[in-house]
Amino acid sequence: MNLLIAGYRGLERTMQAEGKRKKGDLLIILVVLIIGVGAAVPWLWNQLNPGGGNGEHERIAVITRDGKEVARINLDKVTEPQHFHYEGGIALTIVAENGKIRFLESQCPDQICVKTGSLSKPGDFAACLPAGTIVTIEGDEYE
Repeated sequence: MNLLIAGYRGLERTMQAEGKRKKGDLLIILVVLIIGVGAAVPWLWNQLNPGGGNGEHERIAVITRDGKEVARINLDKVTEPQHFHYEGGIALTIVAENGKIRFLESQCPDQICVKTGSLSKPGDFAACLPAGTIVTIEGDEYE
């Protein structure tokens, strides 16, 4: 323990003795900041302008039931809520609105699909396994 304290005090004295930053230290800090900002700008741009702002980016919600595709919805073009009701076996309702889609209600016992909430990004998915229904979001990944 004494060795550790002595080592810390020695480091503290060394830092006090130097007292000033060297030109090389400032250059390293500047380079790290430039790299950090350079990496953050494209990410931020893509978050604010999906698809580069050229309208090519589309998010498509795909609903499959019992392994068969039953609906494809372009979430970027949904202007009013659209409800999708499925009967037979376990009944459920899915709603697409404001660029999102979610399980609104289901007769399944655990309600995990409903508790998942809204899906909006490519790669998002939710499933109601008892009903054999899966909702996935397809589209260009932008991160």
